[in-house]
Amino acid sequence: MNSIFIFALDLVLIYLIALICYYLSLIRRKIKIEERLNRFTISKPREEKSFFEDFFLVFDNFIKAISKFLYKIKIFNTYSLKYQKYIRKEDKELIDKMDFVSKKVLLSFVFLLILIIVKIFKTETISLIEILSALLIGFYTLDVFLLSTNKLLEREKENDLLRAITIMNNSFKSGHSIMQSIKLVATELDSPLGLEFQKMYIDLTYGLSLDIVFKRFESRVNLPDTKYITSSLTILNETGGDIVKVFESVEKTFFNNKKLSTELKNLTAASKMLYYVLLTIPIIFVLAIYLIDNTYFNPLFSSVFGYLILLISIIIYLSYIIVVRKVMKIGGKL
Repeated sequence: MNSIFIFALDLVLIYLIALICYYLSLIRRKIKIEERLNRFTISKPREEKSFFEDFFLVFDNFIKAISKFLYKIKIFNTYSLKYQKYIRKEDKELIDKMDFVSKKVLLSFVFLLILIIVKIFKTETISLIEILSALLIGFYTLDVFLLSTNKLLEREKENDLLRAITIMNNSFKSGHSIMQSIKLVATELDSPLGLEFQKMYIDLTYGLSLDIVFKRFESRVNLPDTKYITSSLTILNETGGDIVKVFESVEKTFFNNKKLSTELKNLTAASKMLYYVLLTIPIIFVLAIYLIDNTYFNPLFSSVFGYLILLISIIIYLSYIIVVRKVMKIGGKL
């Protein structure tokens, strides 16, 4: 019973730390937006900075120092390239791809520090497996956060793209030009995609051709559907034609694709749920045994034969994941 209480206390501690990190990330995002806007505004400089501004300034300098050190290691230079896609063009001067790796390394040591504090309170020794687990969990926590936020952002962009097409189609029916329609979308959409249409409008006012503007829009948004819009408007601009009918066809195509995508997700939802349930059952089973008797798995870490059994168990579990995934793919794409 005491082990269950300590395990619950560990979960509460981890949850509180995650909540604090999330709250600090929101504050930092607001400060970044304020710094970006301050470039284009004239205001009286403040003599004092807030605590959070000073904290994040020290944190950023610390991250930059770690990044400077990691740049000297070749393997980290190659590894940091995968995080280039998470940097928006307007943030390239503020964020470096190596900063993501530095944060991952820092999180690894933070999780290790939490483990050490917990073990000190429990008056227990730390095993090598626990140290490696803490380091790995901390190292890949940022990846989970980036993937989830990037997926949510892409989903938001897809929904807003359909709204933008509807607004442009209605604008064309009212007799507006392409430039006026783009401006209308920029004012109507209060989202990241609305900012992209605002950039398109600025590009057009500076005299860039429609082809170049839409190609730049396609490269920034990086969605498959934007290529269809770009091609349609480029061909329409070169050959002429009824823009209302073309955009009615574009809107209808996008709406049908969205409908089919939603139906596909609904049909494969049961398969995905079953896949995740089957995936987590062995882990829940192991945790349940550990909570009942936390010394049950000690023989696995006390001899070579125990490590061999542990290795075979991991291989069997990975094979189990692959087999279950392939079986679930029969019913629908995962």
